[in-house]
Amino acid sequence: MTILASLFSDFTTSKEITIGTVETSNRGFIDDYGQFQGSSYEIVNSIVSDAGFTYQNTLMPFGRVLRYLDTGEVSVALIVPNEITNKVAIPIEYIRDVNFIVVGTKDTKIDSLNDINGKSVGYLRLTPTATKALKDIEVMQVEGSKYTHMIEMLMRNRIDFLFGPESSIFWALRNLNYSHEDLSTPLLVHKLEMHLMYSRETADKQAMSALASSAKKLKDNNTINNIIIKYETPKYQ
Repeated sequence: MTILASLFSDFTTSKEITIGTVETSNRGFIDDYGQFQGSSYEIVNSIVSDAGFTYQNTLMPFGRVLRYLDTGEVSVALIVPNEITNKVAIPIEYIRDVNFIVVGTKDTKIDSLNDINGKSVGYLRLTPTATKALKDIEVMQVEGSKYTHMIEMLMRNRIDFLFGPESSIFWALRNLNYSHEDLSTPLLVHKLEMHLMYSRETADKQAMSALASSAKKLKDNNTINNIIIKYETPKYQ
């Protein structure tokens, strides 16, 4: 082993990475047996572990992830780069796409966002993509804490439409024993890219380089894709 390789090995084995995962099914959640699961939770754990670091991964609301990235209490998170997140964290590697959709019950049809004018639309609290997409439309915005709750609200006609990540909505639908046929054909509103992002407060070039390399490796060998498949099902299955 070269001196440089030895020094890098010592660096990775001695450094612990703090991870913040947004607490929402199917990205980060605690199952009925008390086990931590979720696509984002497992993806980031795999990357950090492959890079040779120890880690602590904590589930928390999106707003707290941003706040802790800002203070440096969290160093790494899998989130979407935008004008808000880029202020507190640096994108270091693209990981995956996430589709944001609007969907209603099976008797509704949505060809464009104009079709939801004058209606009530639910979305997860503190979802910047939702507030941005809906800001120029005359709708009643209803914030919720969990997609399962909002699916139930939709099915009971307490809201007219639901906005959010496609995979999270259909995961909640399946867990509530509804089928895809119970919902309308979704309207794709945004296709966004999720990146592994590192806190600007604790930015570390060596750690960021190691994590980026491991992320690329785990994308190339399908490790990340297999985690995604584990938690996501085709639209109309």
